[in-house]
Amino acid sequence: MALDRIWDPQGKYKDGFLKTYKYWILEISFRQHTLGSFIIFAKRKIERISELENAELIELGEVMKEIEDVVKKQFRADRFNYLQLGNALHHLHFHGIPRYASSRKFGGRIWIDKSYGHPPVWKKTETNKKLVIKIKEEIQKKLR
Repeated sequence: MALDRIWDPQGKYKDGFLKTYKYWILEISFRQHTLGSFIIFAKRKIERISELENAELIELGEVMKEIEDVVKKQFRADRFNYLQLGNALHHLHFHGIPRYASSRKFGGRIWIDKSYGHPPVWKKTETNKKLVIKIKEEIQKKLR
């Protein structure tokens, strides 16, 4: 099934696709703010949380639970922070940022959540694509 990825018209981030749901699309973030960072996009053209229908809200909770469970299993995340800003991309989406009280080793590097217990540090640069795909593949091992 071809997905209308209105947030990525040039298809620059299509390799980040993880899973589609009835109302949402889950993708790995190419900006790994912390290990396992992901983005949940609304399928329909919408900008504000207040515009969501009840069924969309219910499924959003299910999507969040599923990805949180997987990231906890695969990377031992301690907490999750969510950001919904919409400053640059005017399409409803949520940045999921796993939080870690201690360092993790994955993909040949040590991941340190330097701002644990405080708001996450927002990275403006993209993580190496090969490493992002490796993180995505690790998540896909447990994603239903």
